Amino acid sequence: MNDDLFIAAAIGIGPALALMYWSLRNYTYPKVKQPFFDDRVVFTYLAIGLVIGVAVYAVQSSFDMAFLLFALLFAVLEEMVKLVLLNLRRFRGKLDTPFYGLTIGLGVGGAMGFGAVFQSLPVLSFGDAPIALFNAVILVIIAVQFCLLHGSNGAIIGVGVAKSMPFSYFSQAVLYHLAFNMLMIGFYLPLSVPFNYLALIAATIVVIYSYWHVHYRVLPDIISKAVERFEKKKSIG
Repeated sequence: MNDDLFIAAAIGIGPALALMYWSLRNYTYPKVKQPFFDDRVVFTYLAIGLVIGVAVYAVQSSFDMAFLLFALLFAVLEEMVKLVLLNLRRFRGKLDTPFYGLTIGLGVGGAMGFGAVFQSLPVLSFGDAPIALFNAVILVIIAVQFCLLHGSNGAIIGVGVAKSMPFSYFSQAVLYHLAFNMLMIGFYLPLSVPFNYLALIAATIVVIYSYWHVHYRVLPDIISKAVERFEKKKSIG
């Protein structure tokens, strides 16, 4: 068996699974008596996201993402795919849509991280221990970036669909994606050290903030408001 396949799966898909557990654990059993989503459906949409991510990465890898036009174009197209899927009638106005958007996004990010790692492993130098460690860290950062970016954007678009404001929240997701892609251009271009690594750090900060915002602000806010509405109806009834 090809060891690169297992390494790429661990580095690419592992963070997606870890983030899914971390982000969803407070909204399902045993943390709450009545889960805000169906656990079985969550894994179904994660699998769908993985399939979408494989297709998106296969197309994207055919283009030079260090070229500004492609970086901007794919930022819009990748979020449009999520919007089209999440804007189906079954998701509209539903409280659980942001959670399914999150898992779809994590699936997309995990698949794209897997693709990036698997494609990079054969051409990287792992002979010298310090270089090997440095390359491994870079690969892990890139894989985690994909998961953070697509997971948070999937949740953001899901919130928009749940609130019947899909295009407003879609625009927010696109802005995060555009900022990320434009910064990553600086990493992939042959710039002098340390400018390319500063671009990588800046891009990482963008996606960490985006996911932090979703985890600590967006999801708790939509749940708290839904609970408030439920309590008001219950008191009136």
